Amino acid sequence: PGAAAVQAASPNYHLAAGVDKTIELARQARDEGCDLIVFGETWLPGYPFHVWLGAPAWSLKYSARYYANSLSLDSAEFQRIAQAARTLGIFIALGYSERSGGSLYLGQCLIDDKGEMLWSRRKLKPTHVERTVFGEGYARNLIVSDTELGRVGALCCWEHLTRLSKYTLYAHHEAIHIAAWPALSLYPEQDHAHTAKVKVGPSQIYSVERPCFASLQR
Repeated sequence: PGAAAVQAASPNYHLAAGVDKTIELARQARDEGCDLIVFGETWLPGYPFHVWLGAPAWSLKYSARYYANSLSLDSAEFQRIAQAARTLGIFIALGYSERSGGSLYLGQCLIDDKGEMLWSRRKLKPTHVERTVFGEGYARNLIVSDTELGRVGALCCWEHLTRLSKYTLYAHHEAIHIAAWPALSLYPEQDHAHTAKVKVGPSQIYSVERPCFASLQR
């Protein structure tokens, strides 16, 4: 099967426009013969870079807008994406800020080519100041499932540096791994840990350790 790993910017903090772009990119991927399209961490509604740019009190002015534009899995916006997967006949691995009740979570899900959500998961431990925005996931969110493409699993960002999370997916015989990252480009000189090099390295190592096909997107 062919796979498209999206390397693009989403319309920041604008859910409706982000859904439109998601569907358009899925259409392009299908036209190019891909069976799977993979989006990065918090593709919808975009990564909350504001939490890295100032003190938590300063970043609060963006919180309401970010919450309002986050994705609920029971929403009309999600149904549009699922319907597009069915219409186009393509698997969609989506990364998003999940709105559930009064909380947000770093979410991922896999939608099959019939428009059915095979699984959804939440990042177990948000990284650093992400914890001012997102709640935590659970161990049951370490998921690998059978699909027509093979056994598919996923992790977000620095979960690729947590050995037990990786081992759990390895032990479930993962064949296709979705390595979802945001664009690590804020501090290329000041902070080596938040550079593209550090992002690509763990994803490559993951595919060798397992071994499996790893799809890296940001």
